[in-house]
Amino acid sequence: MIRVSHDAEGRPDAAGPDRLRVRSEVRGPCLLVEAGGELTLVTAGRLREHVLADIGRLDGPPKVVMDIGGVGFCDSSGLNALIVLWKAARGAGGELVLARPERRFRTIIERSGLDRHLIAYETPEQAIAALTEP
Repeated sequence: MIRVSHDAEGRPDAAGPDRLRVRSEVRGPCLLVEAGGELTLVTAGRLREHVLADIGRLDGPPKVVMDIGGVGFCDSSGLNALIVLWKAARGAGGELVLARPERRFRTIIERSGLDRHLIAYETPEQAIAALTEP
């Protein structure tokens, strides 16, 4: 399953002002979500809806890797979306981890104390390996 987010006219989203690209695919037992663009009040809802729908399609507890290496900006609404998704995964008996956070993004997560919950890995492959190890 590979799914790409679309705009209101049904076109694949392109990054730009107030844009967020979201692509997801299943890799082994994990859902890999790639996000790029800006994660803001305007776009956070789209990310939440996209990922929650994909989590609902998975068999068993969701193991979600959120690749945020392409996210150039994230505001408090974006952080809230990540928290909602982390809670949804945990509530379903699974886990959500981050991959490739930029330095600024990592700093925001650390200063807010969210790094205790939103665990970050350098690469999607490392994140997938961490979620699939016994």
